[in-house]
Amino acid sequence: SHREGDRTSGAHAPAACTRSREGKPAHTKMAVGSLKLDVRLLLLVSSVWTIGLIVTVYGISKSGPNSDKLIDFGYLGFLFRQINPYMFTAMGIAAAIGFSVLGAAWGIFITGSSLVGAAVRTPRITSKNLISIIFCEAVAIYGVIIAIILQTKVEYVAPKPDGSYTQAAMTSGYAILASGLTVGLANLVCGICVGVVGSSCALSDAQNPTLFVKILVVEIFGSALGLFGVIVGIIISAQVAFKKE
Repeated sequence: SHREGDRTSGAHAPAACTRSREGKPAHTKMAVGSLKLDVRLLLLVSSVWTIGLIVTVYGISKSGPNSDKLIDFGYLGFLFRQINPYMFTAMGIAAAIGFSVLGAAWGIFITGSSLVGAAVRTPRITSKNLISIIFCEAVAIYGVIIAIILQTKVEYVAPKPDGSYTQAAMTSGYAILASGLTVGLANLVCGICVGVVGSSCALSDAQNPTLFVKILVVEIFGSALGLFGVIVGIIISAQVAFKKE
């Protein structure tokens, strides 16, 4: 009876150990694909970013002509109007291609690792589940297309004698920035979405082949999210006209 009690206690020991591990504050972490992000780290980064932005705005305001004000919005607006619109143009084009490629690479990383790992035991899933890699790669292609379209719309406009630019040039710079950010961020989220769903599709197909088509429908809807950003980005870029009178 003592041996049975020892075996019983030994059998329950791993469970107790598991409960103790699960008893830790695991709610502070969230998983994105194969990566685990700590919520406290995200809060810390956002806090540092907010404080840095406030300090920057305060420092710029104090360096202006009306340093007696806490925040000199007039001086900040003056500096903002003097920014070269071609800087916003370059930022928009870079955001379109950069975020799109980041989303595609992240998605391929997530779904590709699951596909290769599951194919070791079930090689038949490699041919069908390559469509998940294609969906992720399409996200990067969206960004390349929009970046090329935005680049072809850029025209040189000489600044005014006071160093400022025309209203049309400033509007065009903002439009390209907004279009690039819209497409880039939409494709970033779309790539992660397709990668996570594609990873689940590969693992599910390895266990039950009948689930492939059902999960593929979900993956198709996830890949459509990037198209929404592309459509809106093209509509925004239609307002670009640097030399408009």
